[in-house]
Amino acid sequence: MGIDEAGRGPVLGPMVMVGFMLDEELVPELKKMGVKDSKLLKAEVREELDLKLRKIGKPFIRVIEPHQIDGFNLNRLEKMATRDIILEGSPNKVIIDAFERNLERKLNLPKIKIIAEHKADLKYEIVGAASIIAKVLRDKRIKKIQEEYGDIGSGYPGDPKTAKFVKEIVKSKEKLPSFVRKSWGTVKRITEQEEQSALTGFL
Repeated sequence: MGIDEAGRGPVLGPMVMVGFMLDEELVPELKKMGVKDSKLLKAEVREELDLKLRKIGKPFIRVIEPHQIDGFNLNRLEKMATRDIILEGSPNKVIIDAFERNLERKLNLPKIKIIAEHKADLKYEIVGAASIIAKVLRDKRIKKIQEEYGDIGSGYPGDPKTAKFVKEIVKSKEKLPSFVRKSWGTVKRITEQEEQSALTGFL
C-alpha cells in the first residue's frame, strides 16, 4: 500500500488522503502505466490513470473536511486518517509520503512493515498512485465549488484567484462558506485587515 494526500496546504476545500493497495507482483506495472507523482502529470492524464488504477488495485479514502481541520491539529488528523486507512486495508507493507519523523513508531502497528519518507511520491510508484487518486478526487470537489461560486482558483493561498476570492467573501460580511478553512492564516489576516480598515474609516 502507498499512502499520500492532496490538499494539505490550501485555504479552500478538503484534504483527501488515499491508501492505494495492490498485489506486490503488479507493482512493476505502475511504472509501465506512467504512474508518478500527481504534480508531474496533466489533469487529463491523472483522470485516465485514476480509472486504470481502480481496476487493478483498491483505494482506501479519507476526506477531511475544512470544519474538521479548523477544529483540530492537522498533523494529528493526518496521522489518525493514515492509521485508519492501514487498519482498513490491512496490507503487509506500507509506504507513506510523510514529513513527520519516526512516524512508523508513532502509528504503533508492529505487525505491518511501514516505510515513511519525505517525497515518497517521487520515489515509489505505489505512492504516486495514491497521490493521483487523491488529487483527482480533490479536483472534483473544487470543481463542484467552482460551479456555484465561479473561478476560485486552486484553493491555495498563493494563487491570486484564490486570494481574491477569499478577500471578496470576507469583505462581503456574509457567513464564510463551509469549504473555507476559517482557521487558516490567510483568512485571519484578511479578516483582521478588513476590521482594521472599518475601524479606521469609523474614526
